[in-house]
Amino acid sequence: MKMRRSFIPSIFTILNMFSGFLAILQISQGRYITAVVLIMAAAVFDSLDGMVARLLHQQTDFGIEFDSLADIVSFCVAPSLLVNTLFVSDIGFIGALISFFPLLFGGIRLARFNLTATPEKKSYFTGLPVPVAAVTIGSYIWFSHSLFGNYGDPKIALPLVMVLSFMMVSNIRFISKLQITFNNGRNSIIKSLFIILSAALIIIFRGYVIFPLMGMFVISHLLAWIVGYEEPRISFSLRRKGK
Repeated sequence: MKMRRSFIPSIFTILNMFSGFLAILQISQGRYITAVVLIMAAAVFDSLDGMVARLLHQQTDFGIEFDSLADIVSFCVAPSLLVNTLFVSDIGFIGALISFFPLLFGGIRLARFNLTATPEKKSYFTGLPVPVAAVTIGSYIWFSHSLFGNYGDPKIALPLVMVLSFMMVSNIRFISKLQITFNNGRNSIIKSLFIILSAALIIIFRGYVIFPLMGMFVISHLLAWIVGYEEPRISFSLRRKGK
């Protein structure tokens, strides 16, 4: 029996959800770095399902909703459980509330995205994408473990979690297309080389470089929003609101 083309993107969505489920199991067993790696694997599958759906022209309302359900598991529940287990399990209600932020604001972010989702791929997202927030939180834990042998300082981790959570429901625009092309001028060449270099560094150094790279991505968009840039940018020109 031949597989229907419309089901192919859902395979990657299922892999996304399964990776998130496995991450939750690993957290319950105290294997936190393995859980972080699984969250990152889920992010890869999440990017693939949308890409495959567009290539096959199989974007559907079902696919959008199913993808969001998978994202809730992998990028909202798993990070919240990770934060609670590692940083706030002994704080009580306040700790539970802070660790609930990725789930709460991630859920709001996904619901808002579904209301405005279109078959066409936009060049930007409004609000920090939930996979980016989850990978940033996880990569901080991996970075700290690689560098210092611990899972991070709550004085750093908790403010990071709160800032990322609020950024998910903000109006800050984040680029959605990391294209590698050498045909659109010097700026695109520089961006493409940076993407290739980043991928090579991740493969070689893994836990040492993912958090700094994620930090650069988040901070650069935050600064662009503060000074008045808007995405998509036109030749990196400054476009202020009201102009």
